[in-house]
Amino acid sequence: MTNEYKKIFLLKGLENIDDYHFSMIKSLLAQDLGLTRDMQDNYNRIKIADLMELKFPGVACVDMLEDLLSNMTKYQDLAKALREEKIKGNWESFLGTWESKKLNYFQKRKTSTLGETGTKRKKVSREQTQSASPSRSSTSTTTGFPPLPQTSSSASSSAHLPPNQKNWVLQKGPMTVMVLKATEPFEYESPEEGESTMFHATVVTASQFFQVKVFNTNLKEKFTKQKFITISDYSEYRGTLAINRASSVSEAGLDQKFKVPKHIIKRASETPKINSILKMAPGTIVYGLFVLHQKKVHRTNTIYEIQDNTGKMDVMGNGKWHNMNCEKGDKLRLYSFQLKTVKTLKLTCELHSLIQNKEKVNREVKGKMENV
Repeated sequence: MTNEYKKIFLLKGLENIDDYHFSMIKSLLAQDLGLTRDMQDNYNRIKIADLMELKFPGVACVDMLEDLLSNMTKYQDLAKALREEKIKGNWESFLGTWESKKLNYFQKRKTSTLGETGTKRKKVSREQTQSASPSRSSTSTTTGFPPLPQTSSSASSSAHLPPNQKNWVLQKGPMTVMVLKATEPFEYESPEEGESTMFHATVVTASQFFQVKVFNTNLKEKFTKQKFITISDYSEYRGTLAINRASSVSEAGLDQKFKVPKHIIKRASETPKINSILKMAPGTIVYGLFVLHQKKVHRTNTIYEIQDNTGKMDVMGNGKWHNMNCEKGDKLRLYSFQLKTVKTLKLTCELHSLIQNKEKVNREVKGKMENV
């Protein structure tokens, strides 16, 4: 499917954009793609598509283009068309998986009935035909292959997603991943459901990594480091997955496990440099581990100034992240913070933001040991 998404990106997307807006898109993607000024001036649509396939394989490349076009008045219809192409691609991919599972199921049933009478085999065949009928898809979960997918792009987990992120796409087909890490469950305030609980995780495939928002805390046990799991009925948006109670998560079989390249694990663990974040488009969601330089407490929010060897920037915390217990030099791990312009460009809390202060935990442990 990766090549299919590249076709959508290039043939359905870039080929329908005029030269001025193509130059604008290259400028907006320059930081993500590592484009120099000379590359921005000389790279054509094919070279940009090649780079996107390399750095943002699969649906991520289409997501990024769709997001940029949706903010251009002239190309909002094209953004909508790209979204429909993604849904169509997901549908075709899922049908292939469904047909494969159905075939395997029938072959197993056929093998198990070889020694039975012709009458019984005829009865089993009739039951199989009924099970495969789309009109009886409600029974298909119990027979070993998934029900036919719905063509709607709205996921049942949408109530949990940030209201400004309307481009989440429901992914019906199964995907096997390896878990790199997961946080402990924490509480957040959902506008629709009030106080809810979730946790963050990072998972990898053989070619890319994903940040994951898990809204069903009963799945915490499955998100164990280095465990292989298979997920389906999840939502995806620009490299972030959303899993809720309607999603399916199961342990992967031995034949589904794979070797994860070291460079993928490294990329999944890297923190973006501050000078790179400051060049990203507003609305970008950021994860990473940052050193606290200073804290300024205001009446309704707190500004945590973070720094690295490339610069400094502000993180604005409110709600449960207002006036956290932290000190200069502490390392703050940020999960799901949104880049926004509030007088200046800042990282701000969104619905599912989380801050972990490992130095605070270390101080508390050290204090307890000293008191023993």
